[in-house]
Amino acid sequence: ILKSDSRFRLFVGFQWLGGATLMALPFYFVAASQNDVAAADVGVLLGAQTIGALISNPFWAWIGDKKGKLSLLQTVVIVRTVPPLLVLVFLAANAGPFAFAVLFFAVGAMMNGVTIGYLGYLMEISPDDRRPAYSAYFNAMASPAALLPLFGAGLVSFVSIQVVFVAAILAALLQLVLLLRISRLAPKGTR
Repeated sequence: ILKSDSRFRLFVGFQWLGGATLMALPFYFVAASQNDVAAADVGVLLGAQTIGALISNPFWAWIGDKKGKLSLLQTVVIVRTVPPLLVLVFLAANAGPFAFAVLFFAVGAMMNGVTIGYLGYLMEISPDDRRPAYSAYFNAMASPAALLPLFGAGLVSFVSIQVVFVAAILAALLQLVLLLRISRLAPKGTR
């Protein structure tokens, strides 16, 4: 499948870059704690993340249905840049709990967009008779990207926490480049 299907191959690379953007995920809590957000506020942050996830569902569904799966993925990538940009601003401004609640709201919305966009696009490019194989191969090849937070931990240990967020932004920008390549390969009517 990797040799014969260019869209699938690029989409696996796209997922790896997505994993690079998510390597920053655990460090949002670390950044909040550096700005005097107390452990008692973690429940508020997780609540904001859940609200962001729930409220964003109709938005993601509308984009996917009306604009297509590639447009949905493009929007998700743009939204992926918001949390790392916000945290860099909040760290510099020594922002408090309310600002970090906004950040976690954006993280929740982004994570739901990722799930909806990825699954929708994978189903769209998978031939009906080979959908289970495409799904299995995709998961096997893309799952190791979930270990990238370990790389992020190394960046935090040896450089700084800000570098993890900058790397997440750069990975999202590279995802946009891959989406442009994927869109050139997409059959008419699927963009």
